[in-house]
Amino acid sequence: MDSSLSELLLSGSKLMLVGMGIVYLFLALLVWVIGLNSKLIHRFSPESPSQPPHPAQSVPAAGGAEEVDAELVAAISAAIHHHQNN
Repeated sequence: MDSSLSELLLSGSKLMLVGMGIVYLFLALLVWVIGLNSKLIHRFSPESPSQPPHPAQSVPAAGGAEEVDAELVAAISAAIHHHQNN
């Protein structure tokens, strides 16, 4: 073990630079693969329908329940439509 301090520092620096280069290349490859996956998913994923499906016909409640207010039905339908489009 007749290695001098300068030889050890040089060897350590080379090892550090090689290690950092490998990590950088791996991270660059990872970013590229994730970007490619994102593009493929957007290309082949089915698009959401432009119009929401027709609402189901309301069934009268049994037991003499009060009739639902038309404004309440419109507000709920609008909220569901807004939620499905976002």
